[in-house]
Amino acid sequence: MRIFYNPQIDPEKGNKMKTSIFRSITGRLLILLLLLSMIFSTSVFAAVDSNSNEASNDPTIDTQATGDIGVQYRGHVQNKGDVPLPVGNFVTGPNELGSRSEGLRLEGLRIELTGAVPSGAGISYEVHVQNKGWMGTVQNGDFAGTTGAGLRIEAIKINLTGLDGYEVYYRGHVQNKGNIPDVDNTWGWVKNGAELGTTGESLRLESIEIKIVKTETYTALGDSIAYGMSATPGSGYVNLFYNDLKGISGNEDLTLVNLGVPGYASSQLLNQLQNDPATIAALSKAKVITVSVGGNNILAPVIASLAVAFQLDPASPTFAADLAAALTQPGAQDIITAALPTIQTNVTASVTQFGTDWPQIVATIKTLAPQADIVVTTLYDPISSQDPLFAVFDPAIQTINTVIKTPGAGYKVADVYTAFATYQGSEPLVNFNWYIGNLDPHPTTAGHELIYQCHLNAGFID
Repeated sequence: MRIFYNPQIDPEKGNKMKTSIFRSITGRLLILLLLLSMIFSTSVFAAVDSNSNEASNDPTIDTQATGDIGVQYRGHVQNKGDVPLPVGNFVTGPNELGSRSEGLRLEGLRIELTGAVPSGAGISYEVHVQNKGWMGTVQNGDFAGTTGAGLRIEAIKINLTGLDGYEVYYRGHVQNKGNIPDVDNTWGWVKNGAELGTTGESLRLESIEIKIVKTETYTALGDSIAYGMSATPGSGYVNLFYNDLKGISGNEDLTLVNLGVPGYASSQLLNQLQNDPATIAALSKAKVITVSVGGNNILAPVIASLAVAFQLDPASPTFAADLAAALTQPGAQDIITAALPTIQTNVTASVTQFGTDWPQIVATIKTLAPQADIVVTTLYDPISSQDPLFAVFDPAIQTINTVIKTPGAGYKVADVYTAFATYQGSEPLVNFNWYIGNLDPHPTTAGHELIYQCHLNAGFID
């Protein structure tokens, strides 16, 4: 079937165009690959992360102590003295210190982390006290506030130090205001140094709850497809999949980190995983990882081979114009014909390199994120099976997909190739259409929607 047939094209005209293409397939193919590769080659790095210290707008964050790091605290309360009793005991987060029904002020407190706290990590906090103002930051169980002076704590700020991958959330009860912060008429949380309480209103902080939350991400890796190129904003498959993940219980605080880089082939992704600090940090927090890579292993060697054949510098800012001009010069067809064996050799080598890189990519991801769920997409073929270019692209695509679909590799496969090949819908899945001169091989918004559905079909989401 023809996935990308355009019913507006006159059949007779289309047949004439096909005949013309067949007559000069070598030259036209290479020009096409040039244009496709230029589309793929934009080096843009996209990263979206959430580390705001604003009030959380999600009051449903799991309130259980998270993993191997927790928090405990004790305090000094009006008319009660040191609490909880016996003296020296602590309240375990996120339980309440103080009370919401007795009208008693918190006057001082100590906070410390529990569990496998790394060397150099800690928790710091600062209180605003009646008649004294902000009293300066203390940390790791030191006392903040006063005793014996009858002075109320009015506000507090709490931060984590040296503890990447975790956040501190806290909330409280304030005289005349009740539970704070109020988020959409629900008792929410503030986090990471945000002020809890009031200043300048002479209102006592009566109770506090504190918890440590492990930061978890959905991290997308790969090339321009993962980046979301050619989809309408927010409609790339990564965004669509993220929205589904957020709807699963326990993922309410999941953040998205999209590290897709247009133009990346397998070796560049492997280098990113091994050497880029931002990528390594993101994967250390990853709960879900998706990977889309391999298309540029087919396209990039064509461009490199043409650059050598025409003695051009691919790093030059005028490379595209220089090569376009070279292809129109007398004798260009002879140069292209002579270069074909080298091009085929280089494409074969690059596809083989994918086979070498891929096990290392998977192993590195699993080392950096051993608990993460991983979903990998197969490559789709942007060319219709009835197009003469199909026989050029498809064998290389199938070779890469065979590597991706290796049994027992420890990840789920989103079979995009099959979904695109058997698609029966009316909306085109990719922008590419040789017959009308559209050479963009990226998925349309409909294509991204189908890739997203393939992720659901991979079985990750029940």
